[in-house]
Amino acid sequence: MEESRLHCPDSFVARIWLEYGQNGKACWRGRIRHVQDGREIYFQDLREMRDFLEDVSGVPGPQIAP
Repeated sequence: MEESRLHCPDSFVARIWLEYGQNGKACWRGRIRHVQDGREIYFQDLREMRDFLEDVSGVPGPQIAP
């Protein structure tokens, strides 16, 4: 296996938390940051997080059922 496949230079920091709306309903939220260049997004579902990871790394993520 070539060396570039053995070492992934991308690192990410993710924070996920639970918020409650005015109606008392819980909703998961999150933020993910690419350590090397500082790009970050806030997300409300795993698709948004996966899309960010794919965009930054160039590696397709797993399929997420609707």
